Amino acid sequence: MLKFLQNIIAILTVKSSAFLIKLFKLGSGTNLPGRIARKISPGILSCLVNQTKKEIITITGTNGKTTTAGLISSVFRAQGRKITHNRKGANMLNGITSTVAENSSAGGKLDCDNSILELDEAYLNPAFDEFNPDIVLVTNLFRDQLDRYGELNTTAKKIESAVEKSARIKPLKLVLNSDDPLVSGIADGFGEDGLTKIFFGFDRITHLNEQKSFFSPQETINCKCGKPFSYTKIFYGHLGHYECSCATKRHTPQVRAEAVAGIDHSIIKIKHGSCGQFEFRVNLPGLYNCYNALSAAAAALEAGILPENIKNGIEKYSTTFGRAESVTLKGKEVLIQLIKNPIGATEVLRTIKNDKNGKLLIIINDNYADGRDVSWLWDANFELLAGYNKTAVISGLRAADMAVRLKYAGIKSQNLIVEQSIKEGLLQALEGVNNSEKLYILPTYTALLELEKLKQTL
Repeated sequence: MLKFLQNIIAILTVKSSAFLIKLFKLGSGTNLPGRIARKISPGILSCLVNQTKKEIITITGTNGKTTTAGLISSVFRAQGRKITHNRKGANMLNGITSTVAENSSAGGKLDCDNSILELDEAYLNPAFDEFNPDIVLVTNLFRDQLDRYGELNTTAKKIESAVEKSARIKPLKLVLNSDDPLVSGIADGFGEDGLTKIFFGFDRITHLNEQKSFFSPQETINCKCGKPFSYTKIFYGHLGHYECSCATKRHTPQVRAEAVAGIDHSIIKIKHGSCGQFEFRVNLPGLYNCYNALSAAAAALEAGILPENIKNGIEKYSTTFGRAESVTLKGKEVLIQLIKNPIGATEVLRTIKNDKNGKLLIIINDNYADGRDVSWLWDANFELLAGYNKTAVISGLRAADMAVRLKYAGIKSQNLIVEQSIKEGLLQALEGVNNSEKLYILPTYTALLELEKLKQTL
């Protein structure tokens, strides 16, 4: 009885505090309500998520978690499923607790067919202490916030440990990117009967805006034997078709695809053993979103979603905040795209560099959720902007560092406006955009959260 009352109080606290936070425009209300709820009732997350009627699906990895989870949610809705989803990207335990509590009734009932939960890589293990998923999707692994995660092999081992623990308790499908050698090697040799591995990957990618079938390596990844991989194709970063002299090589994917990738949209054709072939349009920019869509389709197929509903869900998907989000601010066209690590930032820059009517606002913070170490700015290929001859506004806590990086990338100092205040930087950037131009805003994570507050005041 005591546990039941604790759960009710925790849920009511989440609902009321989230309402007040939004009413007074104090933030997004994604983390604090969950933190309070977990103090009141430590078992609240386990109690609610485990009421899910069908599959519990978790999405983890470095880049694309929020967009991929959003695509999966759109696909499941197209199938007529009722879902719970942390759509704003709050992917640690407090954020997930806020989401499921808000979606539950005041009496402690979570009425959903599927829970679709984006999870921070470092929080996979503690999350699986509270619930066990049916499907775990790993998107990719790139160097990201080294002060928090350490090197990539460390992150891969954390995911592997959580997966192995969960598979011993409940049958688990592990959906892996076969084009990423670090991801595809997760749980290799793990002999538990409860674990099934499904691979997805691209056979071929054609770029509409660049006459290349693949790019040069942006990151070097070694095999577990210590030798570097050799590639026949590299799509971006270290993703591609690879092999090692020790006989380790890319797993043949069960969900295969070809893509024609454009600046603002892409076309993907999928081949799958039981479903044959089907095709859909991805209304999102960049090659990285081709991978997000393919990974979402792979997870959906494992949950029994029909190809026609995968197509409908992906084509109707509208972006969540900060992930290729198109908005109008003060009458100006704006595209907001989160950047947080070298590979992700480089791919964003690649999609915008040819827009002659584009202007830039880059906002760099170094709060805990961003990663304290901003040396990643020197690994991102800002040289792609070397031909940029218009004014760029640089803002955030580390605005000066970003300005120096752009100067070394070849942008003239007189074209840079440095304004540490994000509000003032946003207003200056908007003022400098005319009706025929678009403002591209590239923020780190906590800068994105501040932008979300400012959007409500403009």
